[in-house]
Amino acid sequence: MIDRSPFRFEHHGLLGTVIDVRVVADDQALADRVDEVMVAEITRLEGVFSAYDDDSELCRWRRGDEFVPSPEFAELLGRVLDWQARSDGGFNPLIGELTSLWHRAEALGTPPQESDLAHLAASIQRPRYSMVDGVPVAEGDCSGLNFNAIAKGYIVDRALGFAPMAGVAWVCVNAGGDMAHRGSGVVRAGIENPHRPYDNEPPLMVVELTDAALATSGIARRGFRVAGRWFGHVLDPRTGWPVDEIASISVLAGDAMTADVFATVAGVMAPTDAIEFASGIDGVEVMIIDRDRRLWATTGWQERVLS
Repeated sequence: MIDRSPFRFEHHGLLGTVIDVRVVADDQALADRVDEVMVAEITRLEGVFSAYDDDSELCRWRRGDEFVPSPEFAELLGRVLDWQARSDGGFNPLIGELTSLWHRAEALGTPPQESDLAHLAASIQRPRYSMVDGVPVAEGDCSGLNFNAIAKGYIVDRALGFAPMAGVAWVCVNAGGDMAHRGSGVVRAGIENPHRPYDNEPPLMVVELTDAALATSGIARRGFRVAGRWFGHVLDPRTGWPVDEIASISVLAGDAMTADVFATVAGVMAPTDAIEFASGIDGVEVMIIDRDRRLWATTGWQERVLS
């Protein structure tokens, strides 16, 4: 491990968050170049997958414009279908339709009707597009498709893959709390206690990353307040209801996209089911803190914990 302080860069507004880049390189000029290349790729792909830019490929495809999708767009949409199938619907790119229903309930101050949730959840279970010769083809209303739960990790992986590594020991990207490391050496990441989500609170534990990624999702900071009751923001797309059994879930994986999407998939499972699901996927380790403050973890996770 090369014991050198990294050059640090901070970018606001990319991917809707703060992107923190750390580079251990031979000199400042090389670190600048690594950061420049990665930011250019992040910016380019944000223009492909943004749900808020009317000129993005995603927005153009959702409204039915005729154009040739980029290889990255087609690749990600194929992976979305794969994860939706692997998770038995626990991952669903149409979850935004359920989220909108909960936002309306929050505004009205009345919880959604169980029948309305069940009907809407059933309506989004079947994918509304398919892959034909590697090209996504719409087969229904795709206007509500959103890939935020997978695209950020995919974009971070692509950016790291573009980083010139000659003369570079390692590179680490932190995109709004989701981290990915490439190269030699080790970086350390603290895991927040979801039951004490305070800025000055020490981390619950610290894990080490080497050529790996970490994603964490939880109910501590986001959710819906409806008629005085707090509901977490993590919705089970199969039922429409917020998940309240898990306070937070952290996922270690070999790449940021897998960590990102797996945190979403496992986040709608019972802790025992999430641990079992993780054990069947190479390179994935999971740690869960449930609503009763109990900790659940895979064997491999325990091996990465420092404290």
